Amino acid sequence: MVPAHRPRIPPCGRLKVNNPLFSFAVIADTHTRPEEGDLSSPWLVNELANDRCRYVTALLNHLRPAFVIHLGDVVHPVPALPTYGAAAQAALAMFADLDAEIRYIPGNHDVGDKPFKAMPAAKVTDAGVALYERYFGAPFSAFDFRDCRFVLINSPVLNSGLASEEDQRTWLEAELADSGGKRVFLFTHYPPYILEPGEPPNYDNIDEPQRSWLLSMIERCGVEALFAGHVHSFFYHRHGNTDCYLLPATSFFRQDYAELFRIEAAPEHGRNDAEKLGFFMVDVHADGHIARCLRTNGETLKANVELPPPPQRIATLHPRERRPAPVGVHLRHPWAEVVTFPYNGPMDEFLRKRARNDYTLMTLWELGVRKLRVPISDLLEDDTRERMRALRGMGHEFTIFCFEAPSREMVEMIARHRDLVDVLEIIVPWQDATSTVARMAASGTPIPVPVTLAKMETSAEKKTEGSRFSHFVSYGFRASELALIEEFLASGGAVDGFVFRLGFDESPWEVVPRIADFTRGHGVRAAINVRLASENPAEYNQDDGRIANQVAEAMLAAFATGDCELFIDTYVDVDRGYFPRHGLFDRRYNPRPASFVYRYLQGWLGVLASPPELGMLRDVENGRVGSFTVGETRGCLLLPDGEAAAPLVLPAGLFSKGTTGASLIDLSSGSIVDAGVSAAGDGSLGLDPPPALQSPSLVIARRESH
Repeated sequence: MVPAHRPRIPPCGRLKVNNPLFSFAVIADTHTRPEEGDLSSPWLVNELANDRCRYVTALLNHLRPAFVIHLGDVVHPVPALPTYGAAAQAALAMFADLDAEIRYIPGNHDVGDKPFKAMPAAKVTDAGVALYERYFGAPFSAFDFRDCRFVLINSPVLNSGLASEEDQRTWLEAELADSGGKRVFLFTHYPPYILEPGEPPNYDNIDEPQRSWLLSMIERCGVEALFAGHVHSFFYHRHGNTDCYLLPATSFFRQDYAELFRIEAAPEHGRNDAEKLGFFMVDVHADGHIARCLRTNGETLKANVELPPPPQRIATLHPRERRPAPVGVHLRHPWAEVVTFPYNGPMDEFLRKRARNDYTLMTLWELGVRKLRVPISDLLEDDTRERMRALRGMGHEFTIFCFEAPSREMVEMIARHRDLVDVLEIIVPWQDATSTVARMAASGTPIPVPVTLAKMETSAEKKTEGSRFSHFVSYGFRASELALIEEFLASGGAVDGFVFRLGFDESPWEVVPRIADFTRGHGVRAAINVRLASENPAEYNQDDGRIANQVAEAMLAAFATGDCELFIDTYVDVDRGYFPRHGLFDRRYNPRPASFVYRYLQGWLGVLASPPELGMLRDVENGRVGSFTVGETRGCLLLPDGEAAAPLVLPAGLFSKGTTGASLIDLSSGSIVDAGVSAAGDGSLGLDPPPALQSPSLVIARRESH
């Protein structure tokens, strides 16, 4: 059936800066149990499901969505168990506390497994659907809100042959075909697929032939976004023009998906990886939507206990929002890696399931990272290039790099996919730079994107001390090597910019402005790699406090200069091999302290009406303090030393006369609290009392209004 009015799908890419029209919440897989407990699961973590659900319910009341949609597996006991009713009543009692309306769709625990012979539990039946309806209402439904239509389906019944399957099919075709031009959002428990539309049936997907039927409806009827549960893990697909989001659970992580991570499993063999738990808040804008995954970290709330209102926090940004985002990251680890799982029941005893680790994407969206640095091989490989295209639709920008001049085939590939590439970075031994650039100019095949040059550096070029030696390969000009660039430009070398490197022992606050002044004066662009590794390839940099401070300095410096791109190196821990170091996330893609600093500074700096202007960075007792101004407002960045909270005494003169107070922003949480200001003996103003800090923080002065 062809839709009478094709829904309007907003263009992908960045959205205009505005407030959303409205926001709604999507939760999945609460797996509630009878309050007195039951024996429906042997896993200890399942005993936390109700308290975790209560926490989510209380948090949603603070977030105030227009409505909530539950993607199924509301309860854990399956319909055949005598505890199903008690679990359903417990769930309904918890969700009765929601201020917003909640709508449900059934999962396999609610009505029975899909009709696939290798499934471990009893299949969906009319009796199971009827039992679900008794507690949670219609198993499929639709409603309109503003200019959007929300369509909720019963996916376990697909391919079942039950009468309700045909009823739903007839209803869904009519519902999507006659949407009246409204934007359509579709909700299902089972996702159509995990990796690709043609994958074989497994525990987690919708089987054929109904998979193809549903996908054809999505394509023909212009569904803007699809939301699915069941997998307890995050995945993202761009199916045609439709954003497809597979959600984490609120209850527990599916331990089979712990295979995605190259590290030992979290507690209970991965099932209690609490930092993977969460739900979605979806902001609907006139020109698109932004789906934000909010981690709950497995927080719990006991019955009859109030959740205190959350503190005022910095609002975080998403790459789809049109805000400045000059600090990118190195994606050193495979970021679109397909993992083949061992065959292991009860989920998939008879096949090797395949899935892509999409946690890089989820974390990039959490932080608001837009700029990504990847090797040119990511563009050359079909699968990774298609993921680049999907990320491009989310507002990401790609710098690709290669060693020495790109081949003709590489240049042709860049030209063919010009829409995916923002900058080509070429790394060369510096003695070959002039000849490399001349050869590219004479090739007759122009490179259709800006080109930047990076100087290669190896241990062979370093002076040795006695018999001491260690292998070393890196790239980028040091700030002490600006004369080399001047000589190159004076000799007629023509490129668009240069790549620099900033060591872990260097201060971004001091070095980045110097590089920016130099490149600005020569009319070229600058990209600066901010290394988090030691200069010693055997030293493991696990100093999360210093790494967080380095990221904080880099963020302020990048926004202050305005015309430099910075890339944090690295994004995910390198915990084996050479130059091991912590990044913004660990190998399970759970956040390190520096990730919060990036996230909240990006949120604060990205919405400023004018860029900050850096002042002095000074050493004080227990840390360092960097002063800056934003227009008429004074502020400072506080960088504590060590892990223990210790008071930082601000230098005299940071605040001007007329300052009546200040806001203290903890960059580990984004929380904003009032701070007192008082005069010292010399008449200068300072915080009273001096803040005792464990993580980088901002202090923003408030002046008396006239």
